[in-house]
Amino acid sequence: MTGGILFRNVFIKIYAKVLARRLQGHMTELVHSDQTGFIKSRLATDNVRRLLHVIDGVQGLSTPAAVLSLDAMKAFDRLEWPFLWSVLEFMGFGTPFINMIKVLYKNPTAVVLTGKTSSPPFPVSRGSRQGCPLSPLLFALSLEPLAQAIRNSPTISPISINGTHHHISLYADDVLLYLNNPVQCIPHVLSIFEHYGSLSGFKINWQKSALLPLNQAMCGAPIPASIPVTKNFIYLGIDIYPSIHTLTKNNFCNTLNKVVADLDRWSGLSNSLRGRVAIIKMNILPRNNFVSSMLPLPPPSQYWSKLQSAITKFLWRGRRPRIKLTTMQRERQAGGLSLPNFKFYKWAFTLRPLLTWFRPDARVSWRALEEQKLAPYSFANILHSNISARQCRLRFGPIISYLLFIWRRVEKLAGCSPGWGPYSPIFNNDKLLIGSRPICFPDWERKNICTLGDIFGEGGLLTFQNICIKYCVPRTSFFFYLQLRTALKSNGVPLKGPLRPHSLHKLFHAARGTSGFVSRLYWFLLQHSYRPLALDAVWRRDVPDLKPTFDWDKVWANVSLASRNPDHQQIHYNFVHRVYLTPRKLHLMKVINDPTCTLCSSKVIGSFFHMYWECSPVAEFWKMVASNLSKLFKIRLPCLPATLILNDLTELGLTLDKRRALLAGLTAAKKLVATRWKPPHSLSFRVWVLTYLDIVYLELSIARVHGAKESAIKAWHSLLTALRGFRV
Repeated sequence: MTGGILFRNVFIKIYAKVLARRLQGHMTELVHSDQTGFIKSRLATDNVRRLLHVIDGVQGLSTPAAVLSLDAMKAFDRLEWPFLWSVLEFMGFGTPFINMIKVLYKNPTAVVLTGKTSSPPFPVSRGSRQGCPLSPLLFALSLEPLAQAIRNSPTISPISINGTHHHISLYADDVLLYLNNPVQCIPHVLSIFEHYGSLSGFKINWQKSALLPLNQAMCGAPIPASIPVTKNFIYLGIDIYPSIHTLTKNNFCNTLNKVVADLDRWSGLSNSLRGRVAIIKMNILPRNNFVSSMLPLPPPSQYWSKLQSAITKFLWRGRRPRIKLTTMQRERQAGGLSLPNFKFYKWAFTLRPLLTWFRPDARVSWRALEEQKLAPYSFANILHSNISARQCRLRFGPIISYLLFIWRRVEKLAGCSPGWGPYSPIFNNDKLLIGSRPICFPDWERKNICTLGDIFGEGGLLTFQNICIKYCVPRTSFFFYLQLRTALKSNGVPLKGPLRPHSLHKLFHAARGTSGFVSRLYWFLLQHSYRPLALDAVWRRDVPDLKPTFDWDKVWANVSLASRNPDHQQIHYNFVHRVYLTPRKLHLMKVINDPTCTLCSSKVIGSFFHMYWECSPVAEFWKMVASNLSKLFKIRLPCLPATLILNDLTELGLTLDKRRALLAGLTAAKKLVATRWKPPHSLSFRVWVLTYLDIVYLELSIARVHGAKESAIKAWHSLLTALRGFRV
């Protein structure tokens, strides 16, 4: 069935998936790099990156240049099967494999369902099966003859930049043509598409297609009336303009405006802080990451500050923030709430193309263009150049210059600059000089001696004799070896012992593909941005006997362990971070005049530590909690802030199940202490037990739903029985 929902049994799905997996491994060899849709290791961002290079490169051309965006009419539904079989046969697929594919297309039928009424079955004779894992690959193969015809046509002039030629970009049914002198090319384009459509069923809706002039030479050029000329068009979700500056500004600003409007509209929702963080992660992050990934260019000035301001306002409902945004952006295991750091995601997306730079066999449409732009530098040694940001912009264009700028920022963040490592280049490296000039020695380059890792071993710099044996270099290069050794020594490269790996290079060279790489790079950036939290000093000021080896990692682990309920976890998080407002804080905010505690007669400053630990009613309450928990778990639970507030349970020797149960009791206690400011300001044993019971019932139910181990369920049952025995 085509054009609707397709229902197939599981055996057909498995069969199609097996064929798709066999075919996927050969797609990069069968399909040109111009086509990226549904092909492993190729991304939609590759097409946009190439298009941006073209837009930037044609501005100085004297000949007219334009891009033609084509709208295909139901492309997947119109594919003629005889044409598909012919394409597969021409590409060298064997008859048995083609017959295995034909099984999926043998005598299919479809019905039209209207309400509860279905039409009689009718045969389907063309189109690819939507939802079938094999269909996208077959469709990509069916488009390859069209792409080849465009590339091979002598009458269609491509746009040429830095010695590279650009004819066509395809992503599924999104087709983009690069036309030099389009007035002459368009009639031949129409002819090729008409001929291809007569064979394959492919049809272009010319009224919805668009021609975008890219330079001033296009002004006044006569264009066929059948093709609309536009000032901008949407391509793969990005609004394309003939100006890089306008394109970047409009796309980022449109995204920002929509995000700010949505956050303002949602600000009245009664979500908890964690709920609002989840909204940011599920809704705002994907939208921002889309434009960040598709555009390898810097956002407009103040973009990040405006986005951060809108997010902060949403998280705290327009009130004054109680936790720093940088703290909330840390991992939960590091004391944060895993709030996304949008700038780091942008940096990760910007650096992802380096995977292509570091892989000589990568088949990506923009690789050759960037290689030519960088000449005489290579992909490897440009990262070690001392070219200024202004010179980068003038020589390499905005895309490469922004990538190099972010690379240097990340190097500085990770503390790995200048980065002498196994992957550091020997030649054309501005940081490795002989006689104030970068090193150039073709005799060694021809032997593939290009990086420090090639001439270093476990013991340090290889001897000249070992290099001669390993690479068969001529003995006449001994003087160059001495020069190189001197240059290495003068630049601080350790000649003895193995080279320390450059952490960034190590991350990139360890990657097996683009899948999941942005996430790994994001966590790398996030972890290198961590600075010691001020909490340690604050708590040590109030609790002088806190051990020097106090483990904050276990504190954060116990916050997550405390409950499956995020609101209960947040209670512990708030206590550790001292989020709650106190008389002292309110006085500093000029909300109240008197900063002293109003819930006891001591007349002391109402600091956090006093209000939640030292205040006499609270101190008595914590003693009661510690005493009863000691009886429940048959342990000696010390009545100390490190144990009861910071959840330091390391010396109690409890099993995991008992730790969960004990933390549930502390959750109940903290919940009461946190709400003590409400009348009648009392902390009773009865209310604590009832709150504890509610939490245990909840945890027991969750354990059952999530299929917890029998030992965990028994532990909650035992605790429930024990709590019911209390007289309240």
